[in-house]
Amino acid sequence: MRRGQKIILQDEDTSKKITVTVIMHDTMQGFLAENREGEFIWYREKSNAEHGWPGPYYKCIKRIAKKRKNKK
Repeated sequence: MRRGQKIILQDEDTSKKITVTVIMHDTMQGFLAENREGEFIWYREKSNAEHGWPGPYYKCIKRIAKKRKNKK
């Protein structure tokens, strides 16, 4: 995932969906992302549990494509 890309994450326990903007993705720690309130939060994936990171765990269900500017 690229910095600045918007993604939709789903909580694996509650199935609640949230839209966040990716700051960084790390396979060991998860997603560092900015939520709608402007806070930077780590969103952990289920695979991060083996490294000792606590839940709740999220999975990426959709990447939102950026709108492209038309060249004239």
